[in-house]
Amino acid sequence: MMTNRIITFHLLFAAQFVVIISGMFVNTKTGLASMALILMFTTICLIQLANDKQTNWKPGQNIMTYMCTVWLVYYFFEILNPNNVMEAWNIGLTPYALIPLICAFIVPIVIRTKKDIELLLIVWSIFVLIFTIKGYWQKNHGFSEKDLHFLYALGGWRTHLIWSGIRYFSCFSDAANYGVHAALSAVVFAISSFYAGSKWKRVYFFFIAICALYGMGISGTRTAMGVIMGGLLMVTIIAKNWKALLAGIIASIAIFCFFYYTNAGNGNQYIRKMRSSFHPTEDASYMVRVENRILIKELMSKKPFGYGIGLSKAGNFNSKEQMPYPPDSWLVSVWVETGIVGLLLYLAIHGILFVWCSWILMFKIRDKSLRGLVAAWVCMNAGFFIAAYVSDVMQYPNQLPIYIGFALCFAAPHIEKRMVLENKKL
Repeated sequence: MMTNRIITFHLLFAAQFVVIISGMFVNTKTGLASMALILMFTTICLIQLANDKQTNWKPGQNIMTYMCTVWLVYYFFEILNPNNVMEAWNIGLTPYALIPLICAFIVPIVIRTKKDIELLLIVWSIFVLIFTIKGYWQKNHGFSEKDLHFLYALGGWRTHLIWSGIRYFSCFSDAANYGVHAALSAVVFAISSFYAGSKWKRVYFFFIAICALYGMGISGTRTAMGVIMGGLLMVTIIAKNWKALLAGIIASIAIFCFFYYTNAGNGNQYIRKMRSSFHPTEDASYMVRVENRILIKELMSKKPFGYGIGLSKAGNFNSKEQMPYPPDSWLVSVWVETGIVGLLLYLAIHGILFVWCSWILMFKIRDKSLRGLVAAWVCMNAGFFIAAYVSDVMQYPNQLPIYIGFALCFAAPHIEKRMVLENKKL
């Protein structure tokens, strides 16, 4: 039965993608819009849960909630950073700290059945289709007036009209963001297609995965390959099915050998661009990043608490001190903004989340379908954080699906308990 809490939560999920799509027609301040939508829908959802006699608040009291609270405290501590700029701090609050905490607490309370998870996927799939159609249209029918403004008035041509060809960006801020998001959805829907509750859902989810892979390809985003490979690697770790384990290993080896040891398909600009990600030392831009990180390391030795939230890229805000070198990576950005103290805390929190979630899936969840549906999100997260070392992938709207993925693991044991109770009643 569809309830108000489910409708509200899925509207929150959908609203994040609507903001992206609205950018095709009007100039949208995604940070401000995201904060307003998340706070509004979260408040409504909490009110609905409070008025629901069947609400069990215990699932929200989990290790993820506690750790995200610790991160929020550290985030507030950064206000004391002498280089802090409140405008930058305010902008970063939602993606950096609020979304992880909201997901940790709300998701295990709201998501109570496998159908709730499948509904999340169906909502997401609609937007994956829209993003794919927009990308296809750009490639085959040309750019819109707003796209051309981004390319030529705002300077997007420098990174989108390059030696390997045109990089298409669909509705997103840039091709890198589009490619990574497409790779995330490809991993989730490909794995979910084996575990969905009905045949039409399995076929539909597989189709969505193909659409996402197409979008990833035309984006020309090499980092996206890290998401795919990371997802496959995680499947081999948490799979308790020897067939899935074998398939994951074979697929990983096949993809690596194809791109690393052969030149097959080099006539295609997208395959050629993806192959270059397997030979990073031959890529000039990668070597520049390596050199920048050495220079960043020297500066960061004197900044244990970082330059301040939102100040990893020089020129965005008028701070007392500015980092002269671009971070070019989400994890390096966390390091620059919160210092070695913040980076170690951030890595510890997410490392614990991966270990805890894997333990839940491998040893606490017996239902194969439920375990597979939730594992799909954790595999996506594994790929995402591998990519986070290489590129700035924590861009809107990626934060919400990433932390929903972690939170679903803490919802899974409670979902299975309800399934067992329902089966006993039958």
